[in-house]
Amino acid sequence: MEDYEEGDRIGGYVVLRDVDGRLHALRAPAVQAVSQLDDGGGDECMLTLPGGRLLRVPRSFGRVLDWLS
Repeated sequence: MEDYEEGDRIGGYVVLRDVDGRLHALRAPAVQAVSQLDDGGGDECMLTLPGGRLLRVPRSFGRVLDWLS
């Protein structure tokens, strides 16, 4: 099995790691919204995906936007 890092682009996918440590490969155009969380827990973002699914990512807003652009 290959090791993937956050922010890697594999074909049309971007690899992100959620707060539980699971890797996700997302198509950037499928992300409907990125929201910065301000709950005092540091830099985190919430991504809204199709079907109303939410993905919490322990990275800064700017970094997540860079990866998706």
